[in-house]
Amino acid sequence: MAKTGSFLAKLSQREKRFLFVGGALIALILLYLYLIDPIRQRTAQLDQLIPKQEEAIKTLSSLSEEYRFLSTQIKAIESRMPEKNQFSPLSYLEDVARQNDVRDKISYIRSMVPVPQALYQEIPMEVKMEDISLSRIVPYLSTLENAPYFLRVKRLNIKTRYADPEKLDVIFVVSSYEKMNP
Repeated sequence: MAKTGSFLAKLSQREKRFLFVGGALIALILLYLYLIDPIRQRTAQLDQLIPKQEEAIKTLSSLSEEYRFLSTQIKAIESRMPEKNQFSPLSYLEDVARQNDVRDKISYIRSMVPVPQALYQEIPMEVKMEDISLSRIVPYLSTLENAPYFLRVKRLNIKTRYADPEKLDVIFVVSSYEKMNP
């Protein structure tokens, strides 16, 4: 400290001012390089992120709305899904056929291999109807689609008969679903 004091004492007033201005200039440059510029760069980066984050929030909001919508649909479907062994799709198909007066047109109703899923089991049934008019098959299929239990027509194959084009041969797969026991 004594050396610094003797060094400054030897300098003229002009040299002291020059040294002070140079030191202040170096301090300002260091302040800019190590404090102001990094803050400015970080602010610019954050300004660029704002639109991306706003878009992400919009996406998250729309996904949230879609999740709520799908969640209510799942609850509605699950409310129509019977517990295991509470519903017989075969007897239901026959009852609906009898109600729609198409029982005599059914060639067969065949059970297919059940497809287990995580929370439910799909039970497909193949139905073949022969020599039936379109005006009789549509109400039958509509009744199946609007059943109290969750049924879904998964595949539908309609062919016109060669002898009478007004009559149809229909093969379709109806799947019923039941909850799996946890």
